[in-house]
Amino acid sequence: MKRIIWLLLLLFSSSWYSAQSTKDTLQSWISGFSRLVNPISSDDGRWVAVRKRYDLTQDTLLVVDTQKPDVPIGTIALGGEATFIKGDGLLVFGQGKAKFQNLKTGEKKNYNQVKIAYPLTVTGKYAILDKETNLSVYNTDNERLQYITGVQEFPVTDNKKKLYVFKQNADHYEILDLLGNESKVLRTTLNTIKKVELSLSGKYIIVQEIEKESNKSLIVLINTLSGKTDSLPTVSTEKNDYYRFTEIQEGKALFISLHSPEKPQNKLVDIWYGNDENLKTKKTGVTKNRYWLWQSNNNKIQELPTDTYPVISAINSDRYFLAFHPTKGHDYLNYEPQLKDVQIYDVQSNSYRRLDDLKGITYGSSEIFCSYNGKYLLGSEDGKRWSLFELEPMTKSVISQPNLQNPVFTMDGRYIFFESSNDLWRYEIKTKKLTALKIATGKQTKIINRKILKISEKWNFSLQTIDLNRPLLIQALDQPSTTTSYLTWKRGKQKETVSSTENYVRNFTYDDELTHFYVLEENFNKPPTLSFIGDGEQKRILIPAASETDKSSKTLKQDIIHYTTKDGLALKGLLYYPVNFNPAKKYPMIVHIYQIQNRMSNQYITPGYHNRDELDIRTLLEKGYFVLLPDTVVGDLGPGLSALDCVHKALDAVSTNPGIDMHKVGLIGHSFGGYETNFIATHSDRFAAYISGAGLSDIIRSYFSYNYHFPGPYFWQYETGQYRMNISFLENKELYFSNNPIFNMEKVNAPILLWTGQQDENVPWDQTMEFFMGLRRHNKKVVALFYPNGRHALGAGSEEKKDLHQKVLEWWDYFLKDKKNVPWINNQ
Repeated sequence: MKRIIWLLLLLFSSSWYSAQSTKDTLQSWISGFSRLVNPISSDDGRWVAVRKRYDLTQDTLLVVDTQKPDVPIGTIALGGEATFIKGDGLLVFGQGKAKFQNLKTGEKKNYNQVKIAYPLTVTGKYAILDKETNLSVYNTDNERLQYITGVQEFPVTDNKKKLYVFKQNADHYEILDLLGNESKVLRTTLNTIKKVELSLSGKYIIVQEIEKESNKSLIVLINTLSGKTDSLPTVSTEKNDYYRFTEIQEGKALFISLHSPEKPQNKLVDIWYGNDENLKTKKTGVTKNRYWLWQSNNNKIQELPTDTYPVISAINSDRYFLAFHPTKGHDYLNYEPQLKDVQIYDVQSNSYRRLDDLKGITYGSSEIFCSYNGKYLLGSEDGKRWSLFELEPMTKSVISQPNLQNPVFTMDGRYIFFESSNDLWRYEIKTKKLTALKIATGKQTKIINRKILKISEKWNFSLQTIDLNRPLLIQALDQPSTTTSYLTWKRGKQKETVSSTENYVRNFTYDDELTHFYVLEENFNKPPTLSFIGDGEQKRILIPAASETDKSSKTLKQDIIHYTTKDGLALKGLLYYPVNFNPAKKYPMIVHIYQIQNRMSNQYITPGYHNRDELDIRTLLEKGYFVLLPDTVVGDLGPGLSALDCVHKALDAVSTNPGIDMHKVGLIGHSFGGYETNFIATHSDRFAAYISGAGLSDIIRSYFSYNYHFPGPYFWQYETGQYRMNISFLENKELYFSNNPIFNMEKVNAPILLWTGQQDENVPWDQTMEFFMGLRRHNKKVVALFYPNGRHALGAGSEEKKDLHQKVLEWWDYFLKDKKNVPWINNQ
């Protein structure tokens, strides 16, 4: 503790002799802080492990015996993925190494030069593939059961009990099953094996081969239960072509899609057309698709037509599929196109039936939810209400209750459950009856233990199910108070698991039977605590929040402020006090902006480079700053003027605090917050300095630009996206003019630091250059930092991030604390 105090005194003294010594001292101080993250548990609930993450590393794994929590099991010093294995085993793999520990006997074994490690949790085994392509299978007593040489690529596994490899011999390939204690040959072929994968149900091994004679792709299906092999017709010869496989109803059928990408080619002239509905391909290129359906009961395969509708998607039915044109009528007012003229394709009759135009409710793009039995589809025709489509016969029911989100079908196809901001709702399909379950009235609900299977890589189409034979695990969030509780519900009976808490629940881990729960919770002044809840037991702390390096967290102070916008909207803000706050003194304040921030009120804050947007709250508090995080929203005034109103109202709310020096206030933002900072800097006289990162300066130029990060025109960002103008430039030019920072850059009256990454495709770096040039033309105090290798955000462990982190702190000290011995700023 004395060493930490000494470091702090050195760090925050006025005698910073050199940039390098400052940087080294800062990093040394940061490295003393840690947090607990990502708990995992064994199947029987006895063992739990949790990562201890430092700013740039997470190579410490803490292991606890829930039966003897006071008896230390020890730590495993290796970053990467950790998995419990049946028989009290723990396997950790990462950084080219693996470690296994038998938690009952304490025996450990280390492996180096590891390509990948596989846990086989059900059988009590694990496999190690070394960098010399040798695969070894061990039991939990570390006895080697199998040894295979010459293993190609990566084995395929369900991580439970199944493990398959393929290897090359002198003139042929073999696919081996390693389920038993001896390997079993499943297939021998003269063809070159390109890829092997396991279907989600584990019933089929899907093998992609290249035929020796024709050089065409061959798909081979191996039934893992019977060993039966089926070969599908050869199709593709292009090396860049790739297949995707979607299993229907756990192996009843297989939907196969072949994608043939064509990247944009360098040519004399690239022609763009004003009626192009798919401008995304200007960056990504065009992909041609073909589709097949393979039925397991008769081993028949048929190709599905794409001449009328070029995209076909599975919906967990072996008869019906969605068919549509993916960009038809796309006006770029949403990032993803709303799906128009969606058809149900019937493979038996080779016919189409129109479904409808589909929009999104929970997301900006169209959503479709499928039932497990393949009989129902759920989507929205107006973006407000859900429509349920029954495929046989083709009928439709509209669920008119508003604000229902994230639907999930029950496995038996009888019900649909909906999350909402007011309780959990259940819709009975047969009777069309919608009921609020009254388990969390007035609270935002979330079903934690739903099973989610995306059935389309590109679109928001998914199979989401719950099994009513098991309890539902529900999170209930009271948004006004930001308190959270967890409960289980089964057949009308509910039981509270975690009572309402003001703490932030970072992780809530549980077993399949919902009998053992592990809670990782924290608060802004409380490091994470790991607790255990057994069936019918009270919560027990396994790893307490006490930290030798962060005892000062208990002294942190926070106020929640309230203010109202010109539009009459009530907002909140978070005000953090300096460490060791003295009411007799005045302190400078940093204001950070990025939309709604009050949700951070109960989140633990640590210093370091992992923090977003160069907002290192903890370091600023230690250095003697107030930090204010006001909420900002976009109202009728537009994004810039609304942000100005929100921030000024928040400043008014804290101006009565005698500890804040309102003449020494700085404003910082990144991305959308960078745009807001640029705008406020051109309209406000209440800040002594600014920092803007990767922010737009000219929204009109941006509106008429092509976005290479979200490929396509930028219209949607302004009309329906983050900037929420809700109208086109043509229809209200004045709204765009009045919210454009570059038009008023001559009014900036305080020093501003601009920064950007020159690899940024989201907010092009020349937007920062444009603002710099405008300020330079009018002789404003401005410094711009251009990072050649930086993207929209700088990498957490990168040298660029570390450099910017230090410069941000120096900028605030220079202009808000009058610490002028900073050469790179003095040059300005």
